[in-house]
Amino acid sequence: MAAWGIASAREHRAHSAEAAVAAAEQLGFPVALKVDSPDILHKTEAGVLRLNLGGAAQVRIAYAEIVASAKVYAPQARITGVSVQEMVGGGVEVIIGVSYDPQLGPVLLFGSGGVMVEVYNDVALRRCPITRSEAQAMIAEVKGARLLQGFRGRPAADLKALEDTLERVSHLAMHLEGHLAELDINPLMVLPSGQGVKAVDALVVFRGT
Repeated sequence: MAAWGIASAREHRAHSAEAAVAAAEQLGFPVALKVDSPDILHKTEAGVLRLNLGGAAQVRIAYAEIVASAKVYAPQARITGVSVQEMVGGGVEVIIGVSYDPQLGPVLLFGSGGVMVEVYNDVALRRCPITRSEAQAMIAEVKGARLLQGFRGRPAADLKALEDTLERVSHLAMHLEGHLAELDINPLMVLPSGQGVKAVDALVVFRGT
């Protein structure tokens, strides 16, 4: 994703509790911890995600809890440690995804982020690649995207950065056709105007994996 200019939250991998503390201190508190495992794709369901950890003691406890939960959830999973990530606040959560249709080819999805996309299915779809005007039309179709314009005193979000990211992902999907099976950026945090976007979590599945 970084190679395609898609901004992500800063993070470090840690293979022990003490390494996780050192990573958190380097990133700056608060941080998020999530399991580092290629076999556990949906972290919330597995109970292997901890947010807003404000100090070293909380990070140590979270590390132990995450590893224990992962072993219970998927006993055969490969667990290499945790990912320590900066907390990204003050943004609007959205989802950007890519799937491949046998007839249409790569299809781009945009919608309300977090669990809201599953609850309301509030999404827009387009064939890849898309233009800037198509990116704008996708955003306009999603009801939850009204939050991007500012709501109850919250600042307007960086729509230009979001439009740019939608375009970049659509071109990524075209160039990786035949290799990429699925891409799911959820959530992508759209920060206040002028501050860009940051992918907080992403699932990338390649064909044959």
